[in-house]
Amino acid sequence: VGLGKTIEAGLVISQKWAERKRKMILIVPSSLRKQWQQELQEKFFIPSVILEAKSFNQKVKEGNLNPFNQDDAVVICSYHFARNKAPYLKQTPWDLAIFDEAHKLRNVYKTSNKIARELKNALEDAPKVLLTATPLQNSLLELYGLVSIIDDYAFGDLKSFRSQYARVNSNADPEQFLELKERLKPI
Repeated sequence: VGLGKTIEAGLVISQKWAERKRKMILIVPSSLRKQWQQELQEKFFIPSVILEAKSFNQKVKEGNLNPFNQDDAVVICSYHFARNKAPYLKQTPWDLAIFDEAHKLRNVYKTSNKIARELKNALEDAPKVLLTATPLQNSLLELYGLVSIIDDYAFGDLKSFRSQYARVNSNADPEQFLELKERLKPI
């Protein structure tokens, strides 16, 4: 809290908006949807629409066969809703996808994490911003997971990452740590 993640994301959204790149989505915990909408409006004067089952179905009834396809508003939805509508996400040519509380995606490399895997696949071609105050909690593999959301090829496969960086910690070879830091710079 208080790290400025929302402001930084708002600045990125504002820049894209000014460039007339308007296909943007914010995927957030459901409890934060209204807060994000309010922040975008009050601080950045950017319109947004919250998509949930009711509003999604209403837009379909009105003739919009893919309600994620908005030209005049940033789309805001929850992780669960985005996962349930993954085929619609995949059909939309996103200019930007922002994940708030992105640590929810850190275990995407595990087959049991269905939400993260489906969102990663649905938004694979979109530029992404991941917002989190707690990117790593248990293992360096969580870093692998978060980076793979942005760039699936940055570290290769899970086996390669494990063999190269599994022992990186405070007692590790400083060269290995510096190498990992360098590889993370572009991300």
